[in-house]
Amino acid sequence: MDKGAIYAGIALAHPIIAASAGTTRDLDHCLRCEDAGFSAVILKSVQEEVLMRHNPFPRFKVLRSGVRSYESTTFYCYEQAYEGDIDDYCETVSRVKARLSVPVVASVNCITLQAWPEYAKACEQAGADALEIVPSCPTGMLMRESANDIHSIVVAALREVKAAVGIPVIPKMTRQLADIPFTARALDQAGADGITMLNRSTGLDIDVRAQAPVLHGGYAGHGGSWSLYEVLRWITAVQGAVRAPICATGGAMTGEDVVKCLLAGAQSVQVASVLYLKGYGWVREMLRWIDAYMEEMSIERLGDVVGRAARAMKRMDEYDRVHEFYAVCDAEKCRKCGLCADVCIYEALDASGGAARIDPQKCDGCGLCAGVCRHGAITMIGRSGTA
Repeated sequence: MDKGAIYAGIALAHPIIAASAGTTRDLDHCLRCEDAGFSAVILKSVQEEVLMRHNPFPRFKVLRSGVRSYESTTFYCYEQAYEGDIDDYCETVSRVKARLSVPVVASVNCITLQAWPEYAKACEQAGADALEIVPSCPTGMLMRESANDIHSIVVAALREVKAAVGIPVIPKMTRQLADIPFTARALDQAGADGITMLNRSTGLDIDVRAQAPVLHGGYAGHGGSWSLYEVLRWITAVQGAVRAPICATGGAMTGEDVVKCLLAGAQSVQVASVLYLKGYGWVREMLRWIDAYMEEMSIERLGDVVGRAARAMKRMDEYDRVHEFYAVCDAEKCRKCGLCADVCIYEALDASGGAARIDPQKCDGCGLCAGVCRHGAITMIGRSGTA
């Protein structure tokens, strides 16, 4: 089976890339990425803004919210950029490039237009295989000041950098744009060798007893598995309109998530949060899942699935609006937890005194009870008898 992938024209052994984060901050951490099995490494970003080179403490928190059985987990983070200046960063690029056999991508975040090509040329001279430009840092000056026109800034930065270097240049987009497809098309027309979608956004959590923001006292980047669905949505909207290969980032935690990104139209996938939460070796589990999926689905070349789900998307006027389905419960599989009855607003479910009983005449066929059942006891069937 061939898991080969493409990132900005660079051939990779598979699509899973270690994203720019503290987990790629220096040679030691990058070696751990390669040893674990990542196909490429994107170094932690260097920033022109000096304040962004110094971390506050503490800076990480796992947020848990919601109600019983429907909890949500968010990885809340205020980790800053590479700690040194561009000269220090280029030394790190050179050391990492000299030791790693997988592609090494530099990552830069500037705040003045003239700095973008200067930083880019320095990284190219240091040996970087490609360059990710990041005007989308969720806590950087460009994103902090709402008056900034991020669309114009990223397009201008890309043009400056493309004129200055010969290595591939990949802008990393923010989900805080007014029109994501419009900006993606503009970046493609400006010569982007790839497009990374989408960087983390800023969020806020509040300690209700302290009556103040958690951690350092302000906003922070937030992500986690919940954010994948927005990424998939925008990749499907962009993939058919740009020539540049798309690299997904944001919310991919499992091998299944990686495949979803490919089906949406991405050719490679960056991960970071899961490295913090599950360790470097988790990538092996992700790759094992992909191997099993390819075998199950008789897929010889993983790249063949890219964009399949996007091409299967229907228009709103094509959605099936026939009131045909209803829920049925397998009494042998039912654990008698009562969750299904709690969520039925049509009073079609009775879970009192044993296995759930469903009145097909009252059932609306919405599918929610089947969705909340974690034991596979409830399924949806058509009134003609088809599943």
